[in-house]
Amino acid sequence: MNEKGMIEYKESFITRIVKFFKRRFGRNEIESAYAQKEPINEIAEEKDEKNKDFINSIKVDVETVNPTIEKEMFLEKIKGNEELLNMLSIDRLKRLEKYYDEVIAENDEKIRKLKAEV
Repeated sequence: MNEKGMIEYKESFITRIVKFFKRRFGRNEIESAYAQKEPINEIAEEKDEKNKDFINSIKVDVETVNPTIEKEMFLEKIKGNEELLNMLSIDRLKRLEKYYDEVIAENDEKIRKLKAEV
């Protein structure tokens, strides 16, 4: 011990090496205190927005796809099935008539175009 009553602290060799590398390659506490955190947050928010936009762009609206599939399945069921046609309501029969009228009109227009080309 010292005559003054104070114990002298000597750093070990390993502690000195660790401090050397921290000073040489590590960030100082002062530098990290002044580091700007807002741009990093803004970049993260932009990245999240881009991810959300991408996810929303690849989503398929199930409600718009299902009616077309259901319509095709229904038309397949009623092909040649007179019993099922007799069981349909008047409203449904009118919608079927309208649908087939539109299909007939489209086909007539295609036939006219083909005849005009020949």
